[in-house]
Amino acid sequence: MTRSFAIIRPSLSVVLVLIMMSACANPTGPGSITSFQNIIAHRALWRAQNLTDYSYTYQFWAFNRLAGQPLQLEIRADTVRSVVVVATGDSINPAYFPTIDALFERALSAAKDGSLRRVAFDPVRGFPTALGYATVPDGLSSQEASDLQPRQ
Repeated sequence: MTRSFAIIRPSLSVVLVLIMMSACANPTGPGSITSFQNIIAHRALWRAQNLTDYSYTYQFWAFNRLAGQPLQLEIRADTVRSVVVVATGDSINPAYFPTIDALFERALSAAKDGSLRRVAFDPVRGFPTALGYATVPDGLSSQEASDLQPRQ
């Protein structure tokens, strides 16, 4: 019996190591509970700051003429009031651009449906700095937010 146990024991160790490695491989991967909880925790940090007036630089990647260009968004009373193309100074209709709260909603929705591929957060303010999605034809593949500045 000790001999058969000795043969099984190394195999059992290998299986346990493989299980632990697969469990830790991507704790914030698509559709994972961990990524959903991570988004909720960062949203709580963001909401605790009670910022309703701010600006930030926004970039997105999709099949769109504005894709990949830094855009300066001005948010007042939790509403996007203006959007300016940083390189040219051109104003864009603000109706289609997200507040930080909208980025959180997009992240949560994508985490629920399994299309969220990556998410990163600002270490101080907690807002999403990068969201990556499963690519869909003519769809949004990623979004970035940076240089957030509170306004008074």
